[in-house]
Amino acid sequence: MTLRGKLNLPEFRVVFDGEDGKVYEGNKDLKEKIVDTLAHMAQISCEIAKGNEKKAMDIYADIVSMLYKLPMFVSYAPIAEETKVNKVNYIPTAFEYFFIYTVARHVMDITIDKNTSLEDVFKKLESFEHIDMLRSLIRSYFLSIREIYEALINTPADTRPGFNFTSLASHLQLTSLISWLLQPYSIDLSYLRVASLLHDIGKLIDPRHHVTEAINILRKLENALESGGACIKLERVKELIASHHGDYENIVQKADRLASSADRLTELVNKALDTIEYGKEVKECFNKEHEQSYDCFTNLGKEKYEKVSKDIYKFILSQVVSEEVIKNEGAKVFPFIPEKVEKGVKEIQPGRLLGYLVYIDVPGIQNFITNFSKLRDMSFASMLVDFLVTVYSFVLLDTEFSSRVKSRLPAEALLSGYGGHSYIVIRKDICNSDKCYEEIKDLFRGIKLLSNLDLKLQVSIAEFAYDNYIKNYNEVWDEIKDQFSERHLVDFDEEIYSIGLHMVCDNCGIRPASVFAKDFGEYLCKRCYEVRRLSSTRGFISKVKLTYLLPAGEVPLKITPEKSAKKIFGENYTEYAMEFIAGYKGLEDTRYVTIIKADGNRGGIIFSASVTFSDYIDKSFRLDYGVKKAFYETLTELANAEREFLKSDDDLPLTSRILSGVLYLGGDDITILAPSIIAIPFAVKFFEKATQFTGFTFKVGIVSVKPDHPIQFAFQASDELMERSKIKPERDSKNAIEYNKTSIACMVFSSTLASKSVIHSEISKYKKPNNSYLVVANDIKKVKELLELVNLYEFKDVVSLYNSENDKKEIREKLRQLEDIVSYAETNLDKSNGYLRTLAYILRKIAKSDRAYDKEILKKLVEKKEGSLKEIPLYDYYFILKTFKVGVG
Repeated sequence: MTLRGKLNLPEFRVVFDGEDGKVYEGNKDLKEKIVDTLAHMAQISCEIAKGNEKKAMDIYADIVSMLYKLPMFVSYAPIAEETKVNKVNYIPTAFEYFFIYTVARHVMDITIDKNTSLEDVFKKLESFEHIDMLRSLIRSYFLSIREIYEALINTPADTRPGFNFTSLASHLQLTSLISWLLQPYSIDLSYLRVASLLHDIGKLIDPRHHVTEAINILRKLENALESGGACIKLERVKELIASHHGDYENIVQKADRLASSADRLTELVNKALDTIEYGKEVKECFNKEHEQSYDCFTNLGKEKYEKVSKDIYKFILSQVVSEEVIKNEGAKVFPFIPEKVEKGVKEIQPGRLLGYLVYIDVPGIQNFITNFSKLRDMSFASMLVDFLVTVYSFVLLDTEFSSRVKSRLPAEALLSGYGGHSYIVIRKDICNSDKCYEEIKDLFRGIKLLSNLDLKLQVSIAEFAYDNYIKNYNEVWDEIKDQFSERHLVDFDEEIYSIGLHMVCDNCGIRPASVFAKDFGEYLCKRCYEVRRLSSTRGFISKVKLTYLLPAGEVPLKITPEKSAKKIFGENYTEYAMEFIAGYKGLEDTRYVTIIKADGNRGGIIFSASVTFSDYIDKSFRLDYGVKKAFYETLTELANAEREFLKSDDDLPLTSRILSGVLYLGGDDITILAPSIIAIPFAVKFFEKATQFTGFTFKVGIVSVKPDHPIQFAFQASDELMERSKIKPERDSKNAIEYNKTSIACMVFSSTLASKSVIHSEISKYKKPNNSYLVVANDIKKVKELLELVNLYEFKDVVSLYNSENDKKEIREKLRQLEDIVSYAETNLDKSNGYLRTLAYILRKIAKSDRAYDKEILKKLVEKKEGSLKEIPLYDYYFILKTFKVGVG
């Protein structure tokens, strides 16, 4: 077996083929799944195109591209096809709209201009007659698509140490994009794109003879298409793949070389080999011919292979990374970031410009989302932000591009899109070269739907691709960042909201009311009216009405949250959205709802420390996919626990509520509403998995409030608590890497308003130098240990508590000792020796207690941290257990 490993970042670890029981080389089952999935994609393309081969091939190129964009287009849980209610297609995420658009545009008119209303954009996409067919593809082939994608993201595009940090997933997507940039007027463009997307697919199964293996896969695919009567013919694709390592350079070969940054990397790798340990041995392997080279690398052994891979990457990064990244204090926690910049390689002089990278974001995103006091509106607003920067912006650019050159932006052109921003690649012929930046920015000015929402799309542009060079992430980002000052320029296009006395909007309480919304019985401003109207079938409404699929043997488990909601609240359940998510069992219930807000630690540093643009894409896609996979697997674990306890698949109350409460799940940006009773164990399991799958660590803020608490303030509170939860290296720490941990901060608000300012005051009240009752930044491992101690880590125990008739009594017993200590601490809080008195009180209680549980939970409070007891997690643990208490009502 060939020794090959992918250097994963940011964890800085080589993962070898065969680890975790996953072997890709020689995997016949994986090969069959690739053929079967690609064949089904072709059949669907032909059906949508009604047998028209050219249209079908255009559709096929975009659908195959989605195989490499799985993190973006797949929802956090697969959705059943039968989701149309009263002739309305419920679509939960912006990325599903993007998937629909890239296919539908080939068979229907979805062009837009600055005057197209937001409602018209939504309706055009939702009216596509083949939405169920696309969902059927994802549903039927979900496990196969996921397995193929994981093989692509875990397999290096080049097995040689020094080149093995880029996956096939990012390399093949970028190769296809560059083929489109290189060959703008080719009549075979869709064939060229498919060939680029599949040219290295054989590396999964046979790295030594990958071209031959790719041709074998294509032959099998051709046979499947012929027997199925598909209209697509792949002979041209096969020819392009067969010649991409030939004697002359064709388009696929040139795109392949540019995408891998081969010329620049080869020079840097050779230079690294002259300085690192084992460099001479590895250089000999580089100089050998084909089979002998593979044997040589295999004979190195895993230990040397991994060390050389790491040393070369770190050397290359020292040549390309900026001083700004190195000097950032956060860089010290990452072992792959060098201590200093050592640029010794001459800069490449760019050749002929091929394309630009357009960066689009929404300034003031948090202010926009928290403008709304109802969950239904906030849920839609959250989805809308991603819709605007990805789908709407892509459609706008695609419309302009197709009107100029009678061609389309490929799906690959959307490189990433989440967290309120997107990167879209456009070809230089979209505009006149001397005025290109201004022309592109002008496309996004004066858009009517943005005016109605009082929003702005900020656009920055950078040169991206040349015929001899693809810029790395830092080079692009520096040019984009220089344009950020434009967002502070005053826009002199004024609008008069009111000339004097006016009625204030019933929803936001800020803007003048301009519309009486009869259906809602409220006077609303333009922004609130637009969001309220459009949220009637989108956002929370779509999430609760959809039918989700979770694995449960041969027949998947179907979960429709609306069924649970109607049982308790009847047809008017949307008025009780927060109560539903809180886990209410009846209208008289008093349970709390919890906001889980999380963000990746030091993401900007991780992405800025990228060697090539493929390296950046790899990190971005592994993060997005890993987070969604972690959520899906955690949710499945919860569903199985509920099924086991209830002995039924009919209604899984906690699972349904979490599915309905996903406000945002994209990249490292996560916001989930959940029943308080399940929030902490769900968060711990979810982020344990997310760290395992992505290599990122996370800071997590968890706030529990009553369902009638203003959601926008609770949202701001959880955001602030999340920021304060980050574990930071102590000054002069010798091993900063140890501080790169996932951490959780938790608070419960019963009688006071949860807000950003209250979070500040609560932390300053209990967290003081040398005598702190509140840690805030709790290591996730410590939180897990606490949950295990109180038997509330495993979902089966939480499900049992939720369904217990003695739930209040059980949780009171678990919290009793901490409540007593908190009461004592409050009494002594302002006394000069209050902290020491509280410590002494805890020690006395440990000595006197006869119950093992009481002793253990109190001992956890006074565990020494590096020989010091300057802080104890008294209020942290109290709030964590109180989350369960308010979760049972």
